[in-house]
Amino acid sequence: MRSLIKLGLILVVAILGYNYFFGDPQEKAQSKEIFKKVGELGKASWSLLKSEKAKLDDGKYDTAIDKIGNVYDDLRSRARSSNDRESLQRLSELEQERLDLEQRIAEIDAEKDRQAGSKRPLTTTLVADEKELKIDLRRLLSDTETLMRQMEKE
Repeated sequence: MRSLIKLGLILVVAILGYNYFFGDPQEKAQSKEIFKKVGELGKASWSLLKSEKAKLDDGKYDTAIDKIGNVYDDLRSRARSSNDRESLQRLSELEQERLDLEQRIAEIDAEKDRQAGSKRPLTTTLVADEKELKIDLRRLLSDTETLMRQMEKE
């Protein structure tokens, strides 16, 4: 079944390529538009991921986590349209990691708010938790990039 889907995708790409170079003006325009949209989706996903990594480095975790979820939605849609079960499974795993990190962020933020009321410096435990969170978020971003590369190859 999977090889049939890959064959279908190859056939679609071949038809688009043929129409792009050898089709009539309407077919060429249609092929150009499709290639343009696919390219824009890929570029948008990559730039979003890069900007979220920059925000993560600046400590803006909540926004980064939400936007990673948006990237997952786009990737999930692409994987469903090509019936890529392996990518869908990996996306589910990454989504669960994202949700776990989101929960940890909420806990760290609540602890920061609690400690801020005491006017003392943040505890070393909280600082260590925040460092570990950054490491885990970077790993999640890296795993997401790896999945995106794999999905582009297929």
